[in-house]
Amino acid sequence: MAGYVLHHYNIIDRSRVGELGPMSLPILEKYDAELVISSPIKPLKGTTAYSNMVVYKFESFTAALEFYHSSEMAEFAIIRDQIIDGFATVIPGHSETEDVINSGYFQS
Repeated sequence: MAGYVLHHYNIIDRSRVGELGPMSLPILEKYDAELVISSPIKPLKGTTAYSNMVVYKFESFTAALEFYHSSEMAEFAIIRDQIIDGFATVIPGHSETEDVINSGYFQS
C-alpha cells in the first residue's frame, strides 16, 4: 500500500526557495515520508501552467492525508505559499485506489 502527496507549482520567490527543504525535513521525518521527486518538469505532451513538482510517498493513503492535514504542514504552508504557487493533491497508490474511490473521497 502507498499514498502520495504531490505538489505541482511555480516558484514565485527564487531568493527564498532554499528555505523549504530544511523547513520541511523534520515534518517529513515525523510522518515517515519519502521524498520521491523534487524537480523541474518538462511536458512531453500537452501543456501545464506549472514548472516544478514534488512528490512524497507514505505507507498508505491515510498516512498521506494525515501528513497533509497536520498542524505542522499548516504552519509550513504559511511560508511555503509565500515562495511557491500551485496545487497539491493526495492520491492513493495503485493497490488502494479502488478502496479510496469506493469510499467516496473523490466525489464532490
